[in-house]
Amino acid sequence: MSILSLKDMRLDLEQSAAYFESLSQIFDGHATYLKAQSTECGNEDLKLLESHAGNLAKSMTYIKSAALRIAKGAR
Repeated sequence: MSILSLKDMRLDLEQSAAYFESLSQIFDGHATYLKAQSTECGNEDLKLLESHAGNLAKSMTYIKSAALRIAKGAR
């Protein structure tokens, strides 16, 4: 069983944060599109997307702070 180094874990977390940031940008773009459509179904989808984007933003914050803590511990 291999053990990941702190550097590898930090890099994995940074890559995950970048992935979540990309997803957040996609959700934001789709939310902008749905706002322009302004249909009842679109409004429900918009609320769902805004919720997902908010949750992704929180996840990115947690992941970035974990990566920073790991980077400090690796020194």
